[in-house]
Amino acid sequence: MFYYDVLGLWTIKVKIKLDKKIILIDLDGTFVNVNTFHRWMKFLFKEALKKFQLVSVIKILTIIALRYTKRIDHAKMKYRILEISEEIITQKQIIQFVHSLTPYINKKLSNIVKDNEHTTILATAAPLFYTQTIKEIYHFDFVVATDDIGHSQWQENIREIKAQNIKNLFTKNDFDTKDAVLYTDHHDDMPLMHIVSYTYLINASKKTKQLVANTDINVVIIDEKS
Repeated sequence: MFYYDVLGLWTIKVKIKLDKKIILIDLDGTFVNVNTFHRWMKFLFKEALKKFQLVSVIKILTIIALRYTKRIDHAKMKYRILEISEEIITQKQIIQFVHSLTPYINKKLSNIVKDNEHTTILATAAPLFYTQTIKEIYHFDFVVATDDIGHSQWQENIREIKAQNIKNLFTKNDFDTKDAVLYTDHHDDMPLMHIVSYTYLINASKKTKQLVANTDINVVIIDEKS
């Protein structure tokens, strides 16, 4: 079921205002309008160059080439980039990177999080080591992200895995999915859409809108670019 936010009103404030909502917010393309992991790889490469860490530079270029030629999948690429990140990056650099995302933050979503009227969860496939810092700077209550590589059963936090991790968080904290809404831009979150009461699609692609239209998911379309 589609609803269009044609007046630019954010429905969480006017249509479904209940006592206290649980708001799940995707990162890339939603809370920020860029792909943070792609930007992280560029940042990592530049930092390695600045420090003349040529071995790391070669590793990064090799990983990108392997992914470009489809010899490794996205999850494997991410894992290898995380390995290099843990080897050479400091917390100070992570904070620097997070601050570099400031111009791309969705101000409406940032204000919803800042208002502290709801329980807010940053739910993303991006790595935990920098999304934890995003959580702290922008005052999210929780973050569910791709674990650091030291985790015994490492998996990318995406699609069904992301939905299960959110379910686990809800169970641990006695949250009710009936109180939850999701802001996202991508159909990768369809497993998550099925367990929340409403989904707000922000600047979603035509493909994502078509895929969601063929389901019983309750969706509000927010096209900020139109």
